[in-house]
Amino acid sequence: MDKIQLKDIAHCFGNTFETIRDKYNRIDDTGVNHGRAIYYDRENDLYYKIFHKDYVRRTNFEMAIEKNFFDGLIPALVSLIVDGDDIVGYVSKAGKVLSDNEFDTHLIPNEFTEKLINKIKDTNLFFYDFVPSNIIRLDGGQLSLIDLESVYKISDLFNIEKHNAKIKPDSLYDVVYNEWRKQLKPISFIQPSRNNLKYLQWSYNSIRKNLGYIHEICMADDFSDDGTWEWMQKIQKKDGNVKIHRNEGPKRLGHTILYDTLINDYATNDIVMIYHADMYALPGLDVEINKHIKKGVVVSGTRIEPPLHPDGPEKILADYGIEPEEFDELQLLRDLEKMKDKGKTTEGIFAPWAIMKEDFQSIGGHDPLYAPQSKEDSDIFNRFLLAGYKLVQTWEGFVYHMTCRGSRFADGAKRNPNGEVFMKNRETDEWLAQNIRSTRNFIRKWGHFVKHDAHLKPIVPPKYDIGFVVKNCNEQLLEALEPWCSDIYVDEVVREGYILKEQPNTLFDLSLRVNPMKNIVINDIEIRFDGSKFNNNSFQYIQQLSEILANDELEVGSFELDIFEISINKIKTYEEELIKCER
Repeated sequence: MDKIQLKDIAHCFGNTFETIRDKYNRIDDTGVNHGRAIYYDRENDLYYKIFHKDYVRRTNFEMAIEKNFFDGLIPALVSLIVDGDDIVGYVSKAGKVLSDNEFDTHLIPNEFTEKLINKIKDTNLFFYDFVPSNIIRLDGGQLSLIDLESVYKISDLFNIEKHNAKIKPDSLYDVVYNEWRKQLKPISFIQPSRNNLKYLQWSYNSIRKNLGYIHEICMADDFSDDGTWEWMQKIQKKDGNVKIHRNEGPKRLGHTILYDTLINDYATNDIVMIYHADMYALPGLDVEINKHIKKGVVVSGTRIEPPLHPDGPEKILADYGIEPEEFDELQLLRDLEKMKDKGKTTEGIFAPWAIMKEDFQSIGGHDPLYAPQSKEDSDIFNRFLLAGYKLVQTWEGFVYHMTCRGSRFADGAKRNPNGEVFMKNRETDEWLAQNIRSTRNFIRKWGHFVKHDAHLKPIVPPKYDIGFVVKNCNEQLLEALEPWCSDIYVDEVVREGYILKEQPNTLFDLSLRVNPMKNIVINDIEIRFDGSKFNNNSFQYIQQLSEILANDELEVGSFELDIFEISINKIKTYEEELIKCER
């Protein structure tokens, strides 16, 4: 292909060449550069199209030329315009457009369309604006594309709208989408389960029915006694893309541990998805995950749930059944398109969520502090945020979620005589006890309760090194205070009894956290108070310490707040040190 240097013809623009369109300095509101200009050489009946060096599609055109995408499609092309080694435009012959009406697609000969389709399949590139106004007929009768920079990689299919681009006509979109679908990255679905057989079967069937066999399903049986392991073994014999693991007991490990076992030891795909055993995959979930997933991005689908829990902006509340045997899949599929919010994403995170396996492992996975379950998700979500991962919830990919089956509501959901669903105050003793343990451990680690916005995007206040020095402390007060600090200093007699009782509930070494009053305080922030004066109002201050300290302009020195004498010895925060879980 002939090339001409921009500097050799620059003097012609606006002089001997007529300016047809000048958008050379156009940048849209989002900062995307759409800069290009068109000139007409009347003497030679040629058009010159010049790209700004930062033009959003300049490199696309360069790529199309290198891959010979246009072979047989652009006989109008005369030469390329270069600036040094960079292609910055092209020269083309004049011709007559097939039609100014983009909907006159019947005027495009089938043979020309087939040429384009074959090039799409051969090169993994596509021409997005295949309309009659972008096709000219030359004097010799040949057809040629114009507006040649309208090219993208197939992998960019769902990014082109950001550049004000849209595939036309719809029939071409179908071709490109099918090619994109062939390149769909497989996902490893991660599913621990304990005595949840009917939900697990229901969930498995949904993945295979609605998403196909391309995806790997990694299941773990957590010492079940309801036939789960036997069923998993049968399924694995029939389905070659299933991996299974069993905790032989006698104690439950919980999904906090088993998620990571499945990801680290069984999952073979680059993408892993935390997926509850009571979730039903709806068509297109994998497609929507693939649209957004890449290194440094965590992608959540959107849950459609029956009204078992309060509504919220992060999910869709709709009753299509509370047990698999009454699940109205047919009606849900009929309604599914209406639920999709095209192009909408939010920044929250909740299962089902997908991540690159490499990203998951780089921060050490889930923290076993929360085993067997509860708060392990909130912990890792905080760490995703602090690690700089982007959180994306797509509102075009869905699961139907029965919610909280297993340990929390072991006997399933119920309806009252009026058909209303209820689950409140039906939690198992096991779940309630573990939720208390995990909540206390979360506070020990982060210094605050779980925090997030309305869409479940984590909020992570600063983490400080705080020491409580408490006179007149009893064991009940020690139990309430200990999680809220890095160290606490109390009388020896209170200390010993508390450690003996509480140590089985945490991996933190309480003998290092709960110190005799005589020890020297070495914390960055020292808070002294009299336990006999401690009341509910005082506890409110304790629970808000992270925010109180963060909102003030901290300086080394001392001040009083309520009953507390606060000494700032060093100003430093430690939340960044919590990103990676060291086993």
